[in-house]
Amino acid sequence: MKHNATVNLTGVDVLDDKQVSALLNTNPRTLRLWRHTRGLPFVRITSKVIRYRRADIDDWLARRRVAIAA
Repeated sequence: MKHNATVNLTGVDVLDDKQVSALLNTNPRTLRLWRHTRGLPFVRITSKVIRYRRADIDDWLARRRVAIAA
């Protein structure tokens, strides 16, 4: 398995910091901040390994969406 490939565990897309950073156009340090201050959902595999479920990221983004009134 390639390190930068999306891992699929029982039908769940699991992403690493690099992939989520690219998806959100930010850097991994910002992800760390958002995990603690903005409720970015994550899964702690070990004390140093963090992963993100794609569905959780999509839901988190949807909750943060701001509608602009015309």
